[in-house]
Amino acid sequence: MKIDTATPVPAPRRSLAEMADDVRVAREEVAAQRMSPVIQASLLSARQELLRVMQVYSDELTARRLPIPPQLRDDLRLHRDIRRNPGSDWHRRGGAL
Repeated sequence: MKIDTATPVPAPRRSLAEMADDVRVAREEVAAQRMSPVIQASLLSARQELLRVMQVYSDELTARRLPIPPQLRDDLRLHRDIRRNPGSDWHRRGGAL
């Protein structure tokens, strides 16, 4: 039996424009999942994907020594907080994020 010891070829590096488009698409999906009737599992999944793609984009900007746009930074903070406190009742208390 022959064992393949070749080094795997890394995936091509994605462009920042492609990553920004991933964020846009994920934001649109979260917005769509927030429409009535809301299916909590689908909304949670969409939010997790949005957080994931925003983090990938942010990490790539940092790796390229580029600034993270304020909206992306703020959205990351917001979605991390939502993830930590998914059962928060801020909306029932009249609070705002």
